[in-house]
Amino acid sequence: MALQVHFAILHCYETEDSGTDECVLKWQGNEFWHGDMKGGRDRNTDTFVLFPNANEGIVSLIELDSPDEDDHLGSHAIRKDELGQGWHRAFFQSDEANYHLDYEVFQA
Repeated sequence: MALQVHFAILHCYETEDSGTDECVLKWQGNEFWHGDMKGGRDRNTDTFVLFPNANEGIVSLIELDSPDEDDHLGSHAIRKDELGQGWHRAFFQSDEANYHLDYEVFQA
C-alpha cells in the first residue's frame, strides 16, 4: 500500500500582487497545480500525490512574477504521522500574501 496526499481547496485571503496572483503549487519541488487567484477565491486543486520515502514532504506556493523573480509565498512540511487524522490545513503567508491549502494524508 502506498502513502498518498490528497490536496483539495486552495483559498486566497489576500494576494501578493494588487489584483491577481498567478499561483503555482509544488510538491517536493514538482508543480502539480497552477492557476490565477484573487482575494476571497477558492480553487479545488483535487490532486493526489505519492508521499516520498521520508518522514515528511514539502508543499510550497509560488507566485509567478515574470519578468521579475518569482515570489515564494511559503512552504509547509507534511508528516507521515498525519496519516488517518483527517483534513489538515497548510498556511502560506509570505510577501504579504495569505493563503491556505486543505490536504489529507491517507493510505491507498
